[in-house]
Amino acid sequence: MGSVQKRTYAKGKPPRYIARVRVGGKEISKSFAKLGDARDWIKLREGLSPTGARMDNRMLGVVLKAHIEQSATESTRGVRTHLLANLGDLEYRKLGDVTSDDVREWRTLLAEGRPWADGKPLSNSSIRTLTGTLSAVFNDGVAQGQLPRNPVTQVRRKSPSNQAVEPHQVLRLEQVRALIDSAEEPYATMIELGATSGLRAGEMAGLRVRSVDFDRRVVDVTEQADGHHKAYGWRPLKSEKSRRTIPLPNSTLDALRAHLERHDYEPHTPLFRAAQGGQWSSAHVAKVWRGVAADAGVRNHSWHSLRHFYASALIASGASVTVVQNRLGHASAAVTLAVYSHLWPGDSEKTRAVFDNLL
Repeated sequence: MGSVQKRTYAKGKPPRYIARVRVGGKEISKSFAKLGDARDWIKLREGLSPTGARMDNRMLGVVLKAHIEQSATESTRGVRTHLLANLGDLEYRKLGDVTSDDVREWRTLLAEGRPWADGKPLSNSSIRTLTGTLSAVFNDGVAQGQLPRNPVTQVRRKSPSNQAVEPHQVLRLEQVRALIDSAEEPYATMIELGATSGLRAGEMAGLRVRSVDFDRRVVDVTEQADGHHKAYGWRPLKSEKSRRTIPLPNSTLDALRAHLERHDYEPHTPLFRAAQGGQWSSAHVAKVWRGVAADAGVRNHSWHSLRHFYASALIASGASVTVVQNRLGHASAAVTLAVYSHLWPGDSEKTRAVFDNLL
């Protein structure tokens, strides 16, 4: 419970009312000229509106379910639902009781193995997505005056935004083939295109028929799907650098040509359609991936793993940092190096090459 202390001053100066309250394990205070304002501030800080209705003592899981119901797009709903399924013990913590240490422990469980998912870890990209979504929930609480601060902010500040890809995160060629063989159309063609272009899920979903130029043998990436699974819609790419033209191999062009021969799509409409004829979304791409990957026996990988496969293949072929950056649509070469620098042949490989040629 908060308290108000009346502080008096020298003759002729009106008193002040110092309101104190403990929120999220930290005491905060503020000075007011009127007693009523001090009491109202305490109620607001404790999660009480001036009418006395509690707002911040709900469990995080309950708050997140409300956010899911209010989702504007299917993509947002999918990400929030994924977060709810992976909150672990945080689901039953009150919103105002969650600390930065709690968030750090939760992220460690996601990376090292989730007890609620048979010990399976999540990829770095998935953890970043879930952390950002969780942060948005707390930001909303701060904006409404329910919380003094966002406990996720400090955790995110200390985490690198672009983490290096570990070797086990790169799909092997036989795994890519297994995924294609296990998928039905059009997802099989989408996987092949993803492996030979490095497109993000939203970019893949946002391709139009006219995006593929068979004469130039390229795919033009200019927009992404807006996340509405049933309606057609597009939005700008992640950044201006994401706009790019990617050369495609003949095998992928043949697969795309066969795909279009099976359908009578208008040039301005989506290149790929979901089962009910709607546009794909990032969330739907991820959902179908899980089933296909299970059938193919490919574990601990996501759609983004196709992007790592593409990048590693470019690097293995001798592509420069600039080429890889441009093909992936990274904002800068620094981002490319931060993620993939260890995949370029280093001094160890040069040493081996010298003696392989000598002996």
